[in-house]
Amino acid sequence: MFGKIKILVVLGALTMMGGCASPTRINFSCDDPTVDIYIDGEYAGKALVNYVFPRSKQDIVVTCYDEGKEVYRRTFNKEGRMNNELIDLQIQQNLQYSSSGRKAKTN
Repeated sequence: MFGKIKILVVLGALTMMGGCASPTRINFSCDDPTVDIYIDGEYAGKALVNYVFPRSKQDIVVTCYDEGKEVYRRTFNKEGRMNNELIDLQIQQNLQYSSSGRKAKTN
């Protein structure tokens, strides 16, 4: 009797574990070592940043700054991303976004 209950408990736990998706990890790369990379407004690093999506989040905003000026902004969605995907952040030279992040202007 107790053996059957134990087996059912173990099978139930394994079923629950199998239903949990592994975290989605994304890597962001920038060739310019002077650019600061921010994710959702928090400093994440320079050059190569590893990020793990929280289970409750579907979108993140990646913003890059060079000498305090915003030079890149893009929203990334977790849906359809491969685990450990590498995303190259293409920073345009002599390009600065306005404070609203919608219009671009050259220096």
